[in-house]
Amino acid sequence: MTKAVAAKPKVKGTTRALIEIAEVEGRVITLESVYPGSIYTHKILKARHNPKYSADFPKAKKPSILEQFANVQDKALKTAKVTTLEGMTREFAKLSEYMDRNRIKANPPIYDKAYVERSEFTITDLYNDIMSRIEWSLIRNVALIYTFGCDAMPYLSPVLDYSYYVQQRKKFRQCKYMFCMNMFAIEGDNFRDAKSKRVDSRFCSDECRKASHDAKRRYKSTGSYLPVEYYVPIYDESEGDRYRRNEVIKPFDKIEKQIAKGKVQSPVKIKPPSYKHGKVISFRSLADAKKAEENTDKVDIIGVYREIIRRTNPNIV
Repeated sequence: MTKAVAAKPKVKGTTRALIEIAEVEGRVITLESVYPGSIYTHKILKARHNPKYSADFPKAKKPSILEQFANVQDKALKTAKVTTLEGMTREFAKLSEYMDRNRIKANPPIYDKAYVERSEFTITDLYNDIMSRIEWSLIRNVALIYTFGCDAMPYLSPVLDYSYYVQQRKKFRQCKYMFCMNMFAIEGDNFRDAKSKRVDSRFCSDECRKASHDAKRRYKSTGSYLPVEYYVPIYDESEGDRYRRNEVIKPFDKIEKQIAKGKVQSPVKIKPPSYKHGKVISFRSLADAKKAEENTDKVDIIGVYREIIRRTNPNIV
């Protein structure tokens, strides 16, 4: 442990700071050099990196002596001794977070509608799919009559109505797991040709059944159906560790070059998207391109109707 005595100005009325006097005298700079009588006698942590100055980040003409103690690395702050100001600050912050976590655990939220684990096929999706079939039955008949007139009468199909929606809606059931919004089929003859489960089934899958039992056990032990990780925040130190393990500091120009090359900035492997575009057409001038865009905006209604009819009934040419 380094013991330092507070420096006293040698010249009466001088404006020099105590920390500056301590540096001139060649003594170890501690918090006691700045604040006489301080209990923190270890030397102040310094930044281990050298700043790179530029036009956007110029070097001050008269840099402050305190600049060397700013922007200390996270690792040094994390491993600082408790007898230092930084170490004691870290311990007080951890204690405050620990008390906040215990306060939340003592009175946890029982349920939260915002927390959803599964929502691949919700009741809204079911409604949209059934209504799309009803609308399609009407559009098909309109396209046939508009294109072929009275000759299309033998090919007209019954227009679906609300009774069709009620019939199909009864063939699906919502999962009883409180954090699942999926709908599953309970009858085999459904419009999605989905594999049906038993009529008395309550859950869409075995995972939801097990998760429902786990939620009930959580409620008995913690007083909440929600996972503890959802409503209790993690420690800032743990969050900082995650960032330090996955982030690398690089100059801005290198980051821009990596993005331009299409390289991933993190170790996470991202599946490249599959784009399906038409043939690229080049134009001689901007006027030709604008003219081509105007022509594409003029949709051939009859051509669209013919395509709809061919897809629904291949016997009609």
